[in-house]
Amino acid sequence: MKKLGAVFLVLLSGIFAIQALAGAERVGNFALIDHDGVYHQLQKYGDSKAVVIIATAASCIDNIDQLHKYRLLRTTWEQKGITFLAINSDASDSPADVRLMDNLHNFDIPILLDDSQLVAESLGLSKAGEIVVLEPSRGQILYRGGLDTDPVRARPALNIEPVAGTTVFADVLSAAVADDAASIEQTITTDAVGCELQFPAREMHASYAPDYATEVAPILEEKCISCHVEGGIAPFAMDSHMMVQGWSPMMKEVIMTKRMPPAQVDPNVKHFINARYMDAQELQTLVHWIDSGSPRGVSEVDPLTLIEPPNSVWELGEPDYIVDVPAFNVPATGVLDYERVTINLPFEKDVWIKSVQHLPGDRRVLHHLLSYIVPADYAEEIVEGENDNYREFLEGYAPGKDEAVTYPEKTGVFVPKGSAVQMSLHYTTFGKDVIDSTKLGLYFADTEPNYQYSTYSLSHGGTNIVIPPGVSNHEMRASHLFEDEVVLHGLRPHMHYRGKRMRFSVVYPDGTKDQIINVPDYNFAWQPTYRLSEPMLLPAGSRVMIEGAFDNSQYNLGNPDPAAVVTGGAQSWDEMFIGYLSYNKTGQ
Repeated sequence: MKKLGAVFLVLLSGIFAIQALAGAERVGNFALIDHDGVYHQLQKYGDSKAVVIIATAASCIDNIDQLHKYRLLRTTWEQKGITFLAINSDASDSPADVRLMDNLHNFDIPILLDDSQLVAESLGLSKAGEIVVLEPSRGQILYRGGLDTDPVRARPALNIEPVAGTTVFADVLSAAVADDAASIEQTITTDAVGCELQFPAREMHASYAPDYATEVAPILEEKCISCHVEGGIAPFAMDSHMMVQGWSPMMKEVIMTKRMPPAQVDPNVKHFINARYMDAQELQTLVHWIDSGSPRGVSEVDPLTLIEPPNSVWELGEPDYIVDVPAFNVPATGVLDYERVTINLPFEKDVWIKSVQHLPGDRRVLHHLLSYIVPADYAEEIVEGENDNYREFLEGYAPGKDEAVTYPEKTGVFVPKGSAVQMSLHYTTFGKDVIDSTKLGLYFADTEPNYQYSTYSLSHGGTNIVIPPGVSNHEMRASHLFEDEVVLHGLRPHMHYRGKRMRFSVVYPDGTKDQIINVPDYNFAWQPTYRLSEPMLLPAGSRVMIEGAFDNSQYNLGNPDPAAVVTGGAQSWDEMFIGYLSYNKTGQ
């Protein structure tokens, strides 16, 4: 062992002798977004020597007075491999309060927004100003306590010579820097000074567990059952208390790491009708119920057993016209090129499409598809991310994007007489020969819409994408200038396995800027078109920008090969960087 490490071991061994705890505290993996909309997950800091988490509260003067000291600590220790994060779990603070505190005091440390207080509960935080030091890979809490800035110059009870500038807190960080964190077998504690945090939901649920029938099951039915149904895309069906209870540990894990509900967006940027939001109270109810053992309660009837599956695979009823895609034999193994087909439509007059639904023949092999309206017998190849004047985007099917789609009010997709549907289908193998027979259901508008619903593919990809091996934050940007005034309705980020995050914003002609959507933790398995609850009017001359990043490191669990140099391409192990913008022009 290095000499420096040995010194720290001597110091720490004395500290351990006065610990009352029986062993080291541990915390499960968790994830939160910060006040700037950036996603943070504990285990993704595996390259850090340690993670320091500082509890803050915007209204706590004792805490505010210490902010400059935390900032100085970060300056000192971050260059040695220590990550510094703050967390705001004060139920009375809004995101705006947190951002104001950061701006006023130049805090300059990411502040995780814990409005459900579930992460603070898991960390055992009790007051603003409390500090927790974590070993991120094992989730071990190395230190819990205060800033501890006064040097412990003499420790006669431990027979340690006075050392100028030494503190217990600094000893722990020094041990982590010296790769001796594993030697800390018990959580080291000191006193913390600050404002007490209140946990009203925890206190309420400590006196009684949330009731399964009246509190838990309604949340599951509203937020989860659409996927967690027999034959659905989720790995299990939530069709009874027994089934949910059996999966409850996994349910807590995916809630705490923000893997579920899927397709999460930053709730502080605009609002989307299909973003699967789950508020703090709902999260608290589910996790506290799971923590209490997922009890069945006293109700005679299990509400989940009463939920009936839909009567038809067509969500909107029988379509006005069904496009049968030619059957495709997907082999058991191998890499398949994209399958491209053009299917002429028999319409004898112009029609407007109001709604569409893709019905995959076999979800196990059909990864995604894109559908366009083109002239009959159109032979040009579809290239994802490219735009031309000969085709109009109809809709797509993708993971998390398989429901029927109805275009916004007064809009539709125009289909001239003599048109065809052109499709690009991406199949993947899974070890068994199957035949896919996908269908496309078209629903006609009863009256002619006022506006053409269009989609633009804002792309910066192809040969422009070169992602070095092992990097965790390879950034890219692209922008598009709208020459006409448009109403923006929907957005969809598209990347592949290394996709990490994407943010859309707009710069108006007068130079002002507005955020449109922030997807802080992009997931290749969930690619819906996010529909704005309130469409945005973009004046002529508005420039929409997309900013995003790729994670080609070992901490991206979906990464096929962190050692690879990744370039642009159609296959999932290649990459794309596309932002789809769905809109209508106002001057039509």
